[in-house]
Amino acid sequence: MIETAPPALRETSGRARLPDSSGSATSADGTRLAWDVYGFGDPTIVFLPDNPIIHSRQWKGQVPYLARHFRVVTYDGRGNGLADRPTTPEAYTDERILDDLECVMDATETRAAVLVGLCGDGVWRSIEFAAQKPERVLGIVAFAVGVPLLSAPHPWRVAAAFHEERARYEGWELINEHAWRRDYARFAQFFFSQITSEPHSTKAIEDAVVWAVDGSVEAMIAEAQTGNDWTLESVEATCRAVRCPMLIVHGTEDHCQPVARAHRLAELTGAPLVIAEGADHMIPGRHPVKANLLIRDFVESIKGGAA
Repeated sequence: MIETAPPALRETSGRARLPDSSGSATSADGTRLAWDVYGFGDPTIVFLPDNPIIHSRQWKGQVPYLARHFRVVTYDGRGNGLADRPTTPEAYTDERILDDLECVMDATETRAAVLVGLCGDGVWRSIEFAAQKPERVLGIVAFAVGVPLLSAPHPWRVAAAFHEERARYEGWELINEHAWRRDYARFAQFFFSQITSEPHSTKAIEDAVVWAVDGSVEAMIAEAQTGNDWTLESVEATCRAVRCPMLIVHGTEDHCQPVARAHRLAELTGAPLVIAEGADHMIPGRHPVKANLLIRDFVESIKGGAA
């Protein structure tokens, strides 16, 4: 089953930069995605969405600045925003998500790009794509390393029982299909408050909650039930296979992904690691200036090899 995106208009009021072009792309399984292109510089930066939990507006702090210097592509991935919302687990496998990225690159006539991602949906997928299609990836900027199995997860994430039905759900118990169907906005508020825990983060949390409830609860449940065949050996082999330049950025107070994963990824790839003292998970949204300068300097450092 596929839910279609609601007939919503892009928010335009107060936006610092509107896209120079927009369109849709259809993935191999028929899922429609929505993309935007900003700027005309070189090379192209593709920002991967953390779908289905949020959509491409998560990069609103990066687009206006970086589009002055480079060509920037963002897109709503399956399950949120203006994209279709498949509701079967098979729709959220690695193969489907990687095909979405390639589909958007093809639709936007992007031969090769610097990939920028956050957490597992952005970082792990960028790594997988670079390992499989090295000719299409100029470099990777990895925020809040969500590469599976490189370290043990935080203990509170392990404690969550996704299918257990309870009379009440509190704290991390809200990562639960029944809690999501009962009050998904409550889960979103809790989750983003936990992983954006720095002082003065109210706006960043509010934004993320709004983007989350734009999505589909059934898509989230489907994605959570997607199986995979990852092993530590296969994950590490994929990381070692990446040959393009990479920059790793991780906060010391990340409540979603342990900092140990960033250290291990740096060991496997030889990539430089920037540790953001006191920062939690949502670094691009919470510290946009720092994130933008790191991305800009990284892209400039490899620009000579982008032709």
